Amino acid sequence: MFNSGLKKKNIELNSALELLKERISVLENENNRAHAILDSMVEGVIAVDKDTRVLSLNPTAEKIFNTTRENALARIFLEVFPNNDIAEVIALVLNKGKFVSRELSLVWPVQRVFQVNASPIFESGAVNGCLLVIHDITEIRRLETMRRDFVANVSHELKTPLTSIKGFVETLLEGALDDKENSVTFLKIINNHAERLNTLINDLLDLSHIESKEIILKKDKFALSSLVDEVILGFRSQAKKKGVEIKTELPHALEVIADRSKIEQVLTNLINNAVKYNKEKGSVRIYSEQFPDKTKIIIEDSGSGIPPKDIPRIFERFYRVDKARSRELGGTGLGLSIVKHIIELHSGFVGVESTEGLGSKFWFTIPR
Repeated sequence: MFNSGLKKKNIELNSALELLKERISVLENENNRAHAILDSMVEGVIAVDKDTRVLSLNPTAEKIFNTTRENALARIFLEVFPNNDIAEVIALVLNKGKFVSRELSLVWPVQRVFQVNASPIFESGAVNGCLLVIHDITEIRRLETMRRDFVANVSHELKTPLTSIKGFVETLLEGALDDKENSVTFLKIINNHAERLNTLINDLLDLSHIESKEIILKKDKFALSSLVDEVILGFRSQAKKKGVEIKTELPHALEVIADRSKIEQVLTNLINNAVKYNKEKGSVRIYSEQFPDKTKIIIEDSGSGIPPKDIPRIFERFYRVDKARSRELGGTGLGLSIVKHIIELHSGFVGVESTEGLGSKFWFTIPR
């Protein structure tokens, strides 16, 4: 009887142990899944207790704040993440027990823009901590700024010639049409502005087509030196007027595999700029450098050069170093942007080296 009762108790105990093991296994699996989800999130996640001590953080948060889990756990938030803006958000959540969302610009450890969402962690009905979800929206804000700038720039570029055209047309209609000498001058100015509008619209269409990524490159092997010679012929008159000497030092045997018409567009833009913004009796030198995996083409001029502050933005749409001079010479501000996108379509790179007052070297690469 006693042995029977003991045996029954053992069975019940074993059954309870098995059930406990199953529950522990389920909890471990759920914990592993939760960690896997947190580890794979592109957002940074940080949990702190009511004393703002760090309870956990995921790899993205470690990367954003340049720290490690071992260094952060159990330490006061501000000791690990010296950012008062986020600390204020945590304090607000702990005090109010309500969800808070803020857009913050962080300078340390990197200059980025983040959307910080903070939620209270409740335990037995009281606020016992705070959960932070940090989403990097730097690229979104950058694109929004680019879009606003693009709309503003296009509006400005269109408005200037249209205002002039409208003004001269009104002058002609009010009687100046009978003044043959002035009317011809006015019509020439109107024609120049119309031509500028046409160039701008064509460049915008080209850029839109290239940026759409729908363009199909027609790659062939061709002699690059022959193409450069053809492009230079188109600038012979322009170069002669300024006394600019264009020298090409490309090997005759140099061949590339690329879309010939698109590379012609690149060379036309770069050589046009090298002549247009050069000094009187200056020079343009075109040469190449060979690497195991690429060919580098350099267009070097003896112009006024580019200020260091402008170099990082030189390939942006509508960005001009000298706005007044560029418009006066007929530039749309889109040429270098078109160059950049064409070369990137070829899996190459573009760049510029320049010293103010000593000229510039614009270069691009084409994979071999």
